[in-house]
Amino acid sequence: MLIVLPLGLFIGSWIFDLIGKATNNELLWAASFYCGVAGIIGGFCAAIPGVIDWISVVPPRSSAKNRGLLHGGLNTLVLIAFIIISGWLGGTLSYRNQIGVDHRYANAGTYKERQIESWDRPACNQGELSEGQMMLVRVGNERVVLGRCPEGMIAFSDHCSHKGGALSDGALVGCTVQCPWHGSQFDTHTGRVIAGPAKKKIDVYETHIRSGEVYVIPKRAEKP
Repeated sequence: MLIVLPLGLFIGSWIFDLIGKATNNELLWAASFYCGVAGIIGGFCAAIPGVIDWISVVPPRSSAKNRGLLHGGLNTLVLIAFIIISGWLGGTLSYRNQIGVDHRYANAGTYKERQIESWDRPACNQGELSEGQMMLVRVGNERVVLGRCPEGMIAFSDHCSHKGGALSDGALVGCTVQCPWHGSQFDTHTGRVIAGPAKKKIDVYETHIRSGEVYVIPKRAEKP
């Protein structure tokens, strides 16, 4: 009964994952992952003696032979179904949600980058950014992200308050930006933290549109 080993590993993987998420323990997440991998390998290893027994031990033209064939066939079909469904979900994440897609092909922000001489210069044209798209604007030593959300143009610091990740390299969903490093989420209107691990808010800026040009207003500065 070699199947007991992979079953135990799968159960252990589930328990480690559950406790790891409850305690935010990365070591338990790692244990869950490796138990899952070992369970998959153990499942294939457990199938080998079963195939050998079915070929060499089970009497031919017996009900056990047919039952063993049905058992193996159903297991194979279930495995194929899981592979197809998992592949479809992975493709959906890449093509529809654009997870893990190079920003040059995802029509996102890092590769839209601009250097302007001063705050008095327009950062971009109003129609240059689509909804959900961001642009990194460099003004001297400051890095500001300009984006378009459903409510209009927004601007905020490119510096994540957690570990300094570049928010322009993250994702803008609605009016929430997510850091690409550790997944911290911020409200782009107020800068407040929506989801950690970040604890401090980010700096946000006002925007002003004049003659179709978008200006970013620095703190304690007058509108252009």
